[in-house]
Amino acid sequence: MPSLPEPIQNAAAAFDSLPGVGPRAALRYTYWLVTQPKESIERFARSIQTLAQSVRHCDVCGQWSDRSPCAICSDPKRDASSMCVVATSPDIKAVEETGVFKGTYHVLGGTIDPIEGRTPDTLRIPQLLERAKMPIVKEIILALDTDVQGDVTVLYLKKQLANLPLKVTRLARGMPTGAALEYADAHTLADALQNRKET
Repeated sequence: MPSLPEPIQNAAAAFDSLPGVGPRAALRYTYWLVTQPKESIERFARSIQTLAQSVRHCDVCGQWSDRSPCAICSDPKRDASSMCVVATSPDIKAVEETGVFKGTYHVLGGTIDPIEGRTPDTLRIPQLLERAKMPIVKEIILALDTDVQGDVTVLYLKKQLANLPLKVTRLARGMPTGAALEYADAHTLADALQNRKET
């Protein structure tokens, strides 16, 4: 891109560094921004700058927040006896949108994946174990993805939590609503059979 002005090159390079954005899309975003009113571009830039300056991890649960403790951890109406363990902050949003869970959270910062460099000592597992030892905590819900990394992390956490006097559960797995049996893979169908319940 030597023929492009340097500010356009720099902005396109910044967009190109985002996950899922290639060089062409990055240039398209940059061109679109250049066509916007100056105030819109400045507002966009300020919102990105605010991310860098204001968003941090909650010292208690580890989720992204603009304060610590975060709104959930500082809410006295939350049920502190039940803690939902998730891999990342966006997972909390997914659980909260159900409107069902009223307890607290703990963000691990990912799942165990040695190939990607995520080992137990790089995750927020020691903090989880400390919180799990608090007498008020009665149940730990492991709300992790049902992929290999999620399963490995669940097995590791269950072993670490085994000696504590609390209930350790995992989200139920099985057939999604509206799915046809003939199209289900064997693993999903096996989970559905093992997690069956009375109607």
